[in-house]
Parts: sequence; structure tokens; C-alpha cells
Amino acid sequence: MKPHYFLQDVADADDHQLGMAKRMGYVPSTCLLGGAVVMGEIRKGDNPCWGCAGPRDVCHGRPQQLTERER
Repeated sequence: MKPHYFLQDVADADDHQLGMAKRMGYVPSTCLLGGAVVMGEIRKGDNPCWGCAGPRDVCHGRPQQLTERER
């Protein structure tokens, strides 16, 4: 799987980890971050959008912010 789909209009349909994260509400349905990256951030207890450099005008993700470890 790809780390992100920023150069595409939509994420690959076969990225099952991303699909699961979308269904569970961790990320918006328009998220373009790769599923493995998303799940890794969730496992760490972080919001996947916080460190994502993706195009918010396309993905409609939450704003970037520092994690607790970065503060």
C-alpha cells in the first residue's frame, strides 16, 4: 500500500486499513493518507490528521497540530 494518495483524487479502493479507519470515524471519508500510516497513528494514540501534510481542501481533514509527545 502507498503511504498516501495526495496525487490522486481518491484513495485506492483496495486499501482496506484506510477503509476501516474511515468506517470507524478516525478519518473523514475523503482521507488520502495511506491506511498503514493512519492505523499506526491510531495505535500511538494520535489523530492521523495531526501530522498529515495532505491537501485539506480535498481531504477535509482536521487541522495539523502537535502531538502530546511533540509539545
